[in-house]
Amino acid sequence: MNKNSSRTKYCEICKIDYSTMYRIQFQPTKEWIFSCKNCLSIVKKDNKFYRYGGTWKK
Repeated sequence: MNKNSSRTKYCEICKIDYSTMYRIQFQPTKEWIFSCKNCLSIVKKDNKFYRYGGTWKK
């Protein structure tokens, strides 16, 4: 097992692993998910359900 592989998280929007992730809510369900920076910038624009919950880094 590669040591670096355990220090990534899966973006629940684009389905890619990243070493820095953002915990967010962006839907009416108020479910917390991890998002990459690219997806974060897309979903937070004009989104009344957007809420930031912290940054996870490797």
